[in-house]
Amino acid sequence: MANGFGSMYIGASGLQGAQNALNTTANNLANVGTEGYVRQQVRFTDKRYDMIKNPTKVTNAHQSGLGVSIGDVVHARDVFLDKSYRLEKGREAFYETCYETTSYVEDLLQELDGEEFKQSVEDIWVAFQELSKTPADSVTQNLVIQKAELLLSRSENLYVDLQGYQANIDAQIVDNINRVNEIGNRIHELSMEIQKVESNRMETAMTLRDERDHLVDELSGLCKIDVREDDSGFMFIAIEGVEFVNEQQCFEMGTTVDKVTGFSTPIWPHLSDDAKGEYTKIFRTEGEISSEMNTDIGEIKAQLLMRGDE
Repeated sequence: MANGFGSMYIGASGLQGAQNALNTTANNLANVGTEGYVRQQVRFTDKRYDMIKNPTKVTNAHQSGLGVSIGDVVHARDVFLDKSYRLEKGREAFYETCYETTSYVEDLLQELDGEEFKQSVEDIWVAFQELSKTPADSVTQNLVIQKAELLLSRSENLYVDLQGYQANIDAQIVDNINRVNEIGNRIHELSMEIQKVESNRMETAMTLRDERDHLVDELSGLCKIDVREDDSGFMFIAIEGVEFVNEQQCFEMGTTVDKVTGFSTPIWPHLSDDAKGEYTKIFRTEGEISSEMNTDIGEIKAQLLMRGDE
């Protein structure tokens, strides 16, 4: 049993720990609306604890302690939940992009509102049917010409709109590639800073980790990633099975532009040979798109599929 002063030490340490834990709770509440902030939890540990090493039959195992102290303040994150969340975030981004593109094309065809494009095709078909009945009738002849001109006009407008939308998607792909590179370089910088802060095993770089985790979450929506963190706090990232961020650097993505279409294709510059014209593509758009094979992940891949190559 502790003596009188020992009991005071224990009580004081309890009050002190509770106050620090309350400060952490207040910090959590204050940052509820902060983007990327992760809730923190306080873990307590024994401040000092002693006991007789070799108690005998006639003596009790005398124990004495000075209460508790804060052992660590940790992030309320789970590595397995993070992995599942990032996988599903990438899949959601893939199908959301496909849905938006399909809806826009339907709108161009006026499938959702207005006179449908297929109505022009049906109109000219009906006009030819009527012409077949009375080939010499000038009225039916003029009707065919009128409907044909309308179909050609709408077809030309639709073609221009679709071309414009393809160019818009291509520009979005380039923007997303640039964003991926920005995220990768920043993650590498943050990992280096986190290593420095936590190298003494006395501090945890909470704010830096929050920013890095938030960037990884954003990256998971753009492409399929695999994430691993070593004991030093450095984060390694692979994209589509190829190393993207390691201890040395971030291997930035690049693009090659098709001379005929002008479309951009994402490539790995460090695995390509520009002199020989040999390029390593980042995303494989051929083959089956399936959740079972995890080939339906990432906004950029969906954009490549929706844009096409022609």
